[in-house]
Amino acid sequence: MPNSIRAHTLVSASKKRPAAPVASPASPAAPTLPPSPVRLDAYPSGDEARRTLLGIAHRRTASIPAPLLVEHAISVARGGGWPVERAALEAIIRRIALHAQDDLRVSARPRKGPFGPYATKKRRGASRPYDVRLDSLDPLRGSCTCDDYLRNSLGLCKHLIAVLQDLAKQARRFEKWLALRPQPPATPRLRWDPVRPLTGPGDWIEGLRLTIPVPPPSVAHWFQRRHGERDVFAISADRVSDPVDRSAFVTAIERAVGPGSRAPIDADPAVIGLLREERRRLDSRAASHGPLGALLGALRTLKQPLYPYQRTGVERFLSTGCLLLADDMGLGKTAQAIASCHALWVTHRVERGLLIVPAALKPQWAREWALFTDAPLTIVDGDPSERAATYRKTKKGFLVANYEQVLRDLELMHDWHPDLVVLDEAQRIKNFASKTAVFVKRLDPRLRLVLTGTPMENRLEELSSLLDWVDDRALEPIWRLAPWHTAPPEGGGESKGARHLDTLRLRLSGCMLRRVRKDVLTQLPPRTDTRVPVELTEEQREAHDELAQPIAQLASIARTRPLSQAQFLRLMSLLTTQRVISNGIAQLHFERDWPAISKIRRPDDRAIHGLFMPKLVELREILSQIVVAQGRKAVVFSQWRRMLLLSHWATRDLLADAGVRTAFFTGAEGAKTRERNIVEFHDDPDMRVLFASDAGGVGLNLQRAASCCINLELPWNPAVLEQRIGRIHRMGQTKPIDVYALVSQGCIESRIADIVGDKRALFTGLFDGTADDVRFERSGSFLSRLETIVAPVSVPTLKPHATPSSEPEPEAQAAADETIDAVVAAADESRDRASIPAPPTSMSPEGGARSSASDAGPVVDVRELFSQLTIRRSPSGVVSIDAPLAAAATLAELFEGMAGLLRRSSGDGASATSR
Repeated sequence: MPNSIRAHTLVSASKKRPAAPVASPASPAAPTLPPSPVRLDAYPSGDEARRTLLGIAHRRTASIPAPLLVEHAISVARGGGWPVERAALEAIIRRIALHAQDDLRVSARPRKGPFGPYATKKRRGASRPYDVRLDSLDPLRGSCTCDDYLRNSLGLCKHLIAVLQDLAKQARRFEKWLALRPQPPATPRLRWDPVRPLTGPGDWIEGLRLTIPVPPPSVAHWFQRRHGERDVFAISADRVSDPVDRSAFVTAIERAVGPGSRAPIDADPAVIGLLREERRRLDSRAASHGPLGALLGALRTLKQPLYPYQRTGVERFLSTGCLLLADDMGLGKTAQAIASCHALWVTHRVERGLLIVPAALKPQWAREWALFTDAPLTIVDGDPSERAATYRKTKKGFLVANYEQVLRDLELMHDWHPDLVVLDEAQRIKNFASKTAVFVKRLDPRLRLVLTGTPMENRLEELSSLLDWVDDRALEPIWRLAPWHTAPPEGGGESKGARHLDTLRLRLSGCMLRRVRKDVLTQLPPRTDTRVPVELTEEQREAHDELAQPIAQLASIARTRPLSQAQFLRLMSLLTTQRVISNGIAQLHFERDWPAISKIRRPDDRAIHGLFMPKLVELREILSQIVVAQGRKAVVFSQWRRMLLLSHWATRDLLADAGVRTAFFTGAEGAKTRERNIVEFHDDPDMRVLFASDAGGVGLNLQRAASCCINLELPWNPAVLEQRIGRIHRMGQTKPIDVYALVSQGCIESRIADIVGDKRALFTGLFDGTADDVRFERSGSFLSRLETIVAPVSVPTLKPHATPSSEPEPEAQAAADETIDAVVAAADESRDRASIPAPPTSMSPEGGARSSASDAGPVVDVRELFSQLTIRRSPSGVVSIDAPLAAAATLAELFEGMAGLLRRSSGDGASATSR
């Protein structure tokens, strides 16, 4: 091997570079390849960029001379500067590794010389189904029909690497071949420049170059001569922006390069591959959509009307067939997806649709679906055989599956041949390398709708992964995203910004739609309620279900006779403990774990997940969108101060990084601190989160401060829930509000949520509705409600006592209903007060407390207070609770739910609910 090749050095005779790798502005018109021949000799001193790249490539290019690939990497960077040049070289080296991994070999060569068509195959396999052609080595230029070549903006792929590797093994000939200059084509040639411009729309059609003195009449009107270049013609993307024009252009080129053409044009293999792809896309769109008017007309048959901006979103998807819908949280992405499915179903454009959603959201999708459409919907569930039967039996209609089922049932889903696939919470596929992303992207429907309010959380690559399934031409190749769109650091350190965002917006405009709340404020309803399902962890479920047996035993006793005082309080304690577990294990063991938890200043994902409190993860997501991204103010409610403390701890780094201050409004603050917190929550634009217990649910007006209410759990009594919401949804509120309820699934909390919904339906139907009846799925008596919230457990059959009747009298039943509401509300708050430190009352962005310890409320021994209560049932069936005067006064302050009852028994006639 000649010394010059062994030295792995390379330089362009006339193209010098600056000493330092400084980014230069993009120049779309710059030539793709070096204009002068490459010499295999030493780099001149001062060309540090090339020297550094050569060091990176050392021993990583197999038998291909590293200088050749270094120069090629510089050429495809096209003015992107050092970050892009380095990234290009690394991307080329990765393809060399892929070539080695697949063990590719050249199976067919040109008859003469190194230039012409090739075929490749694995060592023990058939030839690859790709057309490969090498046109020159200096400058390095080839073409291939594989997907990677068509998209990677490198002008190389593993198949061309195999060709170069094969040639480079013949070292002496290779050096001669480097000196061969490309000959002008003997026939008209249609080439394609594979390097996408750094700016502008980047349509692949703009990369076409027709080399011919005079274009044939069949395509002449599409092309125009390139400025300053003889016999080279190009096309502007403006000429083919309309789908009809684009289809006509593709048809003309297909005919011109086809074998039946009178004057055939020789086309690069890549051109043939791109024409095939474009034809499939155009035909798919034409077959799927048809006249848009019929689809939009079908929206009139929805059970509920859409808001104008939602109709725009549906129209956008129906007109394109592939869309990333990235609307802000609370703008109704689910409704738009269901409306799209409805329109496609009633117009017979879709026979089978697959909805892939998080497991916890499947029931919510079914509820929302029933509100908007009668199109058939089936939830995929059960064991493998049951799921297989569901796919087999569902010939037409829509199926709802979860992401975990994609990993297990991909073959079933693929063989079901869905026309449409909808991905909800699609950030699940944001990681290219994740198993979920790989499996989901194996599905190949002609219609694709992707829903997420967070299309990008940390890196541009996440957005690229989503769009890879929606429109894989939209963004840059992955290797170029970060180096080109990340702003270089100033004065060292890590980059803190992004650049060239206009290009990103331009390229995303065709396949992504995002509306933020402020854009559609006038169209929003005055109040939007969203139930956020949360899956329990295994640890939560185990602790929760351990209590099912004793609760079921007490419920069984309650069916035969009234519970004793001790049994009743025991039942309330067990139910409350299950509710605490539904929030999280860390709340259950708060006294034990809080001292260690509070010392972690910036909780990471591992620390948060270690608490077994998935609600904290959901809360971070909601606050990230509502408070940080949208700049709105929110009130976070919980019946437990310990839950508020944990919530503040889990979100304080997120909020502090955005300059957001927080405050508390619970029973632990003094009057002056409460007053200051409310004033600052109204007047300080940086104080955007108020953590409040139900002490803040009454007598507090926040309608001029906040427009979002987040309930970390639902109270038993819907009146308490409405009191919370009423703090911001009342006269004087000028903005539409959002109400979020975090509800753990498959446990006591989700069952209570259903009961709360029934209670609220009665209130609404009576006072706000016009219908003659309100349908419930459940009755409202104490016994039936208790049986509803108790998970089914097998317990021994108990013989009824002889004296009391097996069913309480109506008066006793009504009194028991009132008592259960009051006691549950009391137990919720009282359980939390036992030995719990007072929370910080107003937090700065750095997380420091802004009040003194003297603002903390008293620590109460709840067991002692409860021991002083006496619950009696009178002969008439009325249940009464007696308490000593001192205990009653304390309990009245603590237990909002029992305030009226306890004050009457202690001689205080004031009603807590009338304040």
